[in-house]
Amino acid sequence: MAATSSFMIDRREIEFVLFEYLKIQKLFDIPYFSDHSIESVGEMLTSAITLCNQNLGPLNKVGDRIGCIHNKETKEVTTPPGTKEAYKQFVENGFLTLADSQEAGGIQAPGIVASVFMEIFSSANQAFTMYPGLTRSASHVVYHFGEDWMRKTCIPKIAEGFWTGTMCLTEPSAGSAVGDLRSTAKRNKDGSFSIKGVKQWISGGENDFTENILHLVLARIEGAPNGIEGVSLFLVPKFRFDKDTGKVTEKNDLYCISLEEKMGIHGNSTCLMSFGDNDQCQGFLIGKENQGINYMFLMMNEARIGVGLQGLGQASVAFLNAEQYAKERIQGVDIAVKKGNENPPRIAIVNHPDVKRMLLRQRSLVEGMRALCYTTALMHDESQHALNDKDKKTAHGFLELLTPIMKSWCTDMGFQSIIQSIQTYGGYGFTKDYPVEQLLRDSKITSIYEGTNGIQALDLVGRKMRMEDGAIFMKWIQRHVSFIETNKENAEISKEVQLLGDYVNKIGKAAMHMGELAKKGDKHAAILNAYPFMMAFGHTIISGLLLEQAVVSQNSLKNNKLSTSDKKFYNNKIKTAKFFAHHILPEAKAYLANVFSEDVSCLNFEF
Repeated sequence: MAATSSFMIDRREIEFVLFEYLKIQKLFDIPYFSDHSIESVGEMLTSAITLCNQNLGPLNKVGDRIGCIHNKETKEVTTPPGTKEAYKQFVENGFLTLADSQEAGGIQAPGIVASVFMEIFSSANQAFTMYPGLTRSASHVVYHFGEDWMRKTCIPKIAEGFWTGTMCLTEPSAGSAVGDLRSTAKRNKDGSFSIKGVKQWISGGENDFTENILHLVLARIEGAPNGIEGVSLFLVPKFRFDKDTGKVTEKNDLYCISLEEKMGIHGNSTCLMSFGDNDQCQGFLIGKENQGINYMFLMMNEARIGVGLQGLGQASVAFLNAEQYAKERIQGVDIAVKKGNENPPRIAIVNHPDVKRMLLRQRSLVEGMRALCYTTALMHDESQHALNDKDKKTAHGFLELLTPIMKSWCTDMGFQSIIQSIQTYGGYGFTKDYPVEQLLRDSKITSIYEGTNGIQALDLVGRKMRMEDGAIFMKWIQRHVSFIETNKENAEISKEVQLLGDYVNKIGKAAMHMGELAKKGDKHAAILNAYPFMMAFGHTIISGLLLEQAVVSQNSLKNNKLSTSDKKFYNNKIKTAKFFAHHILPEAKAYLANVFSEDVSCLNFEF
């Protein structure tokens, strides 16, 4: 029977990626981050693990089994027992505003550190982590684009844990096509707006653990242009409040119609929300009129990175649980035992070749996701705080390029990894006695929300790869080429480096092929296989990053004073990179076959 909490973490691996591979300690030389060090990050990491063990982890199963409850009469929502205390502890430990500026109530830790904690918290309890995740992003939008009174009054309330935030884009008739929304905003004499409309899939749309909720709502001001060009962004509070003091007054004209019946993340209140049924829903314009989608992109881009980290966190904890189970589960005998042995010893299933294959596949996927997620997060820090404009520009370009890949590859491959975790358990994995079935259900939403992975693929090939006429894409490709050139004679990984080179070359050719189709004017054919291309590119990037880590590990093994556990760790890093190159990277060949195929039967198919 599984423990109350399934939370597990590979701290050694996380610290390797941070301090030995990416060497994020270089950030501490930047004045903005000068208050931090390897030691301070380690202390925060310990606090995060403690929070997960004591609060978030045990709450995860409770949240799944009990879920959120909607009172149809009062329209209020009750969150699972323990949610209020968990949020209180989360805020008091400083995790809500960790990477925010001191001016905004934070401690100016690097964003990559906050990303590490997003992974960890998501692995402990994804449903809960969505509350502070969305709140933090909402506060960033208010801080960057809101009026002075919004920053003065709302930001401290959020930072202190009294108010939460949401993102209200989707409507029953307008999902990914945000410009089709029907929500309206009517001007009031006092400068505010009357908001009217219905929003769907609003994560954290209602709760019982904070005194107020700030909804960031997209709506169209009367007379504004149709489509996305006429959408504005509004701050719409659950309770009205004094602009100067933040004191909550009367209830605003909005409520939760119902909770969505979901396959997972039951601990998060995913709401169908109504605004302005009585024409008394007060909202305040954020920024300029008709610029709402541009402001909301700040929140959406942060959310996309956060969702990629969710995919990583869920896959990581599923793998660690499966690995532990495989070490403890005694089943069968070694297939290599000679016939005639009447009573061969029974062995743990971790010793069976197929189970080893499944486990190493999971490990290589998880470590590949972590390499990509942390690299992308580092690009975000450097794009804002690097010491010269050239480095900022390069980092920003890479951040833009990697974000859709990180979101999509980590969520789809994370889901596939959890499938392997269930398979490792066998029949027990299909039951609620063990955690992996919940992890699978909770994780599926990640490939859907914040822009489906198909939309991420369109963003990648239609916009991100075309930035600066393809120069940023080629600069990233050059990163791999330089690594290949430097390490092609590396005896231990030369075969894997050659494989990487083959796929880097294929990715370049595939990109040119799609570009040629677009030039011919057949837009449908040009984007038909955007998703397979993105996945092939993701496989190639991950293989490159893991091989970079293998070289770091090789250099570390030259230290004669290493402990036995460190020797095992570094040797396993090399084996993981080699496994990925030989057993997962080749899957990109099938994806690329889609890209190069001239078959367009699905475009001509009559559904």
